[in-house]
Amino acid sequence: MSEEVFARSLVAGAGEHKIMTEVLPHRPSQLLDTLCELDFRMAVTVPDGWLGQLLVQIENHVDMQLIRATHEEEALAIACGARIGGARTVLLVQNVGIMTMGAGMVSLAMRYQIPLLILASFRGSPRDPVFYHIPKGRVTLPVLRAMGLHHAVVRPDAPIDSQLKEAATYAEEASQPFVLLMGREDVQW
Repeated sequence: MSEEVFARSLVAGAGEHKIMTEVLPHRPSQLLDTLCELDFRMAVTVPDGWLGQLLVQIENHVDMQLIRATHEEEALAIACGARIGGARTVLLVQNVGIMTMGAGMVSLAMRYQIPLLILASFRGSPRDPVFYHIPKGRVTLPVLRAMGLHHAVVRPDAPIDSQLKEAATYAEEASQPFVLLMGREDVQW
């Protein structure tokens, strides 16, 4: 596991001024470490502001190859081709990107039962207060359900590694794409 951590100060009780420090793992480092532990060797992406530095870390990682696509449906096709070719592949996009790849998702990845892990920054979620992303967040879960695309929203109070392992295992065992919607603290280096 990466040595990078961040600290959060906690007040030790009502009226007390004692400050304790709880050391928490750096979630993006944990995410990258877990992808490597699970033998993901290829990452395909259409960059997003939250994903930027994580993508640089992947690109500089000796055990992973990063492919940057020009649009989401191209990224999906590359990721599916790599997976069919035997490379355990993760697709990294913004949540709205999943909606733009709808036809490719249902006619390629889902139809041919490609076990693809999709990590999506969940822009416009209740934890993302940027006003112009709110419409994206509002429609994300209903659209994923309508497409029949299996998904989960990362719980910020639980370790990221176990959630990532569960998502990857589901994709493999179901032979279907699985979307893990992630907050800024999960992916922003």
